[in-house]
Amino acid sequence: MATIGTSGGGSANTVNYDSLLSTTLFAYRKTMFDNIFKDSAFLAAMREFDGVKMQNGGERVAMPLMYGKNETVKSYEGYEVIDTTPQDGVTTAFYDWREIAGTISISRKEERQNSGESKILDLLEQKSIQAEMSLREELNRQLITGTVDSATFVPGNDAKDLNPLPWFLRKLNATDPVAGGNVGNISGSTNTWWQHKTAVADSATPDTGNAFAIDLDTYAGVKVGLRRMHNHCSRGSGGGPNLVVTDQVTYETYENALDINIRFQNTKLGELGFDTVKLKNAEMVWDEAVNSVDDGDLAQADGTAYFINTQFMKLCIDSETDIVVTPFIEPENQTAKTAKILFMGNLGCSNLRKCGVVYGIPIATVA
Repeated sequence: MATIGTSGGGSANTVNYDSLLSTTLFAYRKTMFDNIFKDSAFLAAMREFDGVKMQNGGERVAMPLMYGKNETVKSYEGYEVIDTTPQDGVTTAFYDWREIAGTISISRKEERQNSGESKILDLLEQKSIQAEMSLREELNRQLITGTVDSATFVPGNDAKDLNPLPWFLRKLNATDPVAGGNVGNISGSTNTWWQHKTAVADSATPDTGNAFAIDLDTYAGVKVGLRRMHNHCSRGSGGGPNLVVTDQVTYETYENALDINIRFQNTKLGELGFDTVKLKNAEMVWDEAVNSVDDGDLAQADGTAYFINTQFMKLCIDSETDIVVTPFIEPENQTAKTAKILFMGNLGCSNLRKCGVVYGIPIATVA
């Protein structure tokens, strides 16, 4: 047990560092959770627009979805028999839980070099901030950047990473309407109702599977193209996208295209330090982790805009593993103690038709 005080004869100054550190880190955990969500434009926006859902365990993240109409709904008159035929059209998308962990360690040497309660707590604070920043960057990388495999963005680290946005809202190809196979254990290749909207923005000729194509070589074109994607995603019941996430240059291009008197900003996100502009009924933010979906690599050769309806796309978090911290434990073969930071969750979607992506947005648009 680590103590401070003299080594002989029972000092009245003895403090149990294990308890002190664990209690302090546990108290800091809420701050860490808040800061991680405030430091990422995407996470902050998902939280602001009800895109974060807590789930209490379960084998997987289950998201019920509707893919067809109830055909019994129709007009009738008087004693006419009402249709009671059982209806299909309801299924469930499943997403595996994914885990992220980090550690905070303090050696006995560090304890002695920072002897005294205030100094050891200062050291713990710095290590906690370091872990917080690292966890935020890793969450952002997994959720927005993803990993590239055969020109397709996928969950990295042998599919142990969280599902990234470009895995859901990907560029389609000629051989598979939903490149890479299933999303949520449902095939978009054979189920057209499970396909998101896509558009290429640097050509008037559509790619395979595009909702439309438009050459965004002017500010006016940028406004038309992005608003058109919003309208495509708004078709049918369920409303339209309420969040658009872009790279920095695409955001700046759209912002410059707007008249000064229509650049509305979300007050709450503005207070967190994130600029936003309105795109119809959606709020647009940019995040530094957004990369080019068109290129299938991590180079920012052109712009990308994700259109998200947070009614259907959720970051699901296990309610008992939402950035929790464990007590500090000292192994028998080290003079150091370590606490773990744990997160379990995944990004899921229950209606891909209400979301979309515009890719290939020229980054040189100036007028």
